[in-house]
Amino acid sequence: MANAKAETPDEVLVVAAILGDFDAFNELVTRYRAAVVRAAQAVVGRGEAEDVAQDALLLAFKALPSIEEPSKFAAWLMVITRHRALRWNRQQRKRRDRHVALDEVLLEQLSALTEPLAYRREATEELTQALAAVPDDYALVLRLRYFDDMPLARIAAFLDVPVSTVKWRVFRGKQLLREAIEKLAEPG
Repeated sequence: MANAKAETPDEVLVVAAILGDFDAFNELVTRYRAAVVRAAQAVVGRGEAEDVAQDALLLAFKALPSIEEPSKFAAWLMVITRHRALRWNRQQRKRRDRHVALDEVLLEQLSALTEPLAYRREATEELTQALAAVPDDYALVLRLRYFDDMPLARIAAFLDVPVSTVKWRVFRGKQLLREAIEKLAEPG
């Protein structure tokens, strides 16, 4: 999976974006959008993840001049995403408390119609159930690596952990996923 062409480092793109280069920020968004959506999804669920991700990316663009360490852009973006997702949850909880509950059957039918196609083809039902049984730290890394085809170094930068930690989480996550699939396959 080695790139034939070397990528521009994040810190160079961050400085260029601060100086007004929209293409540089667009490149950063292209690199990290899938990770931002996944991180948001871990907190708010699939239905709201795209909205939270867009909100987090917009906030990151506006706050870009305040970044202290451009080389830590990915970790900075992860923090923004997590905070926006948590804030979204608080706001949704307040709205839910003020509104009448809707019919659960109707909600299930509507969510099937509005679910993005990417999620439908992302995984089989069995794989989705098995991934739900895997601890979040491992499941997120597996989704970023195999569903979004994100390089290990970029995952490490996004999660602000060493590459060796990401490699371990991929290795251990695959073991845990295998065990979860086997449990699902057991009769009874």
